[in-house]
Amino acid sequence: MEHIFIPAKNKELAPLLLLHGTGGDEKSLVEVAEFISGDAAVLSLRGDIKEGGANRFFKRFHDGSLDLEDLESKTAELIATTRELAEKYQLDFERIIAVGYSNGANIAANALLQAEDSFHKAILFHAMPAGNKQPEFSISHRSVFLSAGLNDPLITAEASEKLVEILEKRGAKVETVWTAAGHSLTMEELEEAKKWYHNNQK
Repeated sequence: MEHIFIPAKNKELAPLLLLHGTGGDEKSLVEVAEFISGDAAVLSLRGDIKEGGANRFFKRFHDGSLDLEDLESKTAELIATTRELAEKYQLDFERIIAVGYSNGANIAANALLQAEDSFHKAILFHAMPAGNKQPEFSISHRSVFLSAGLNDPLITAEASEKLVEILEKRGAKVETVWTAAGHSLTMEELEEAKKWYHNNQK
């Protein structure tokens, strides 16, 4: 998987795993990572699915519905790739915090919910439930920051609320931020994500 790695200036800080939205690439969220913490290690991946030339992390069908079989396999691949690259760059996988936007946030959320060997913390910008399976294992050791736009036309507030409900029902600690915005990231979200990141280092 195409990626970029930015070494840490402060190795005490949790590394950031960046997962872009549809049409983005491995550079799309680098400025977001720098805002959250300019001193943390950054591992940023490029989704290898093409949809009309746009990069994604998993497939959709022509009607816009999600290919759940592909989502499942790509989620496992994401975790395996992250573990492999964490070893290569000498990052502590257990401390990695995923930072996903839209499509990237959806696969990150799916990893938290579906895989026992997943990362334990995530910052999810504009995410919704993607998979339809709910395994039995608890995710009470996992923490999530989730922000959403009340006027988001692509990922509705109701969809994000449903994801929060699922995460909390499975035991995750979830902090939510709701803005009056649409699908674009706002400074309010970034400021709150930065605070959450620095309060969730252990």
